[in-house]
Amino acid sequence: MPKRIGIIAKTESKEALDVAKKVYHDILDRGHTPVLEQELSRRAKLGKGRPIKAMNVDLMITLGGDGTVLKTVREMPSSKTPILAVNLGRRGYLTEIEPDEYERSLGRWLDGDFQIEDQWRVSVSLNGNRIGDCLNEALLLPRTPDKMLNVEASQRGRRIIKARADGFMVATPTGSTAHSFSAGGPVLETSLNVLVMTMIAPLQSVRSLVIPTDGKLMIRLERPGPAATLVNDGNPVRLIGLGQTLEFKKSVNSARFVRFGDTFLQRSLRRLASERENG
Repeated sequence: MPKRIGIIAKTESKEALDVAKKVYHDILDRGHTPVLEQELSRRAKLGKGRPIKAMNVDLMITLGGDGTVLKTVREMPSSKTPILAVNLGRRGYLTEIEPDEYERSLGRWLDGDFQIEDQWRVSVSLNGNRIGDCLNEALLLPRTPDKMLNVEASQRGRRIIKARADGFMVATPTGSTAHSFSAGGPVLETSLNVLVMTMIAPLQSVRSLVIPTDGKLMIRLERPGPAATLVNDGNPVRLIGLGQTLEFKKSVNSARFVRFGDTFLQRSLRRLASERENG
């Protein structure tokens, strides 16, 4: 039975556009239906596309880096749709294959020769109203750049920490290898049911804390300090005012990735080691 296969690419990249054209024609040659994201279809001149939120497909292929994957996860209509992520970025922690591995990998997916790795997301709410889910992290940044945030973190009605810092993030185990790690947080195995709170340049000696997800994590912005911008997976989404409370809990939605061998943690550690060697 023919499959509907979505294609999403980093449209600012000529390389990604060139690879997208090859992927498009390869899917057609195999007797399946390619479904292009609308901006990609316009730039690649491959017919009519559609918004990511309207791409109801059997498989989503992303061509880019982690940013392209995060955008896809955020906007795709069903969290159950598997993603085959092709690395055309610099780091590509979330990606699975390189461009020259694409044809063989698609063949393996069509033959059922693959694994699905579910990576859970964190749900973010403001004063009880849901904002959205994050695969990597939710980040609070001060609206006044030269002012430090003043935050209080609590769970089950008990204070965990009150801290002042240049920024504050709540990351999933998947996101522990991203901004959280750069800010001094630990690397976590992705099956763990924990969140990591990581502070950017804190006044306290404590830089990060690992918190279980069996209760809502509450983060409140307090005085003295500025309001903050909430950035979910690199996407600024909301102004958070003083006295407002953000709630974090494990989401019912996950991101599903097509894998052919190593786990996310194994690949991440290997890529982190490679960066250190090349740095």
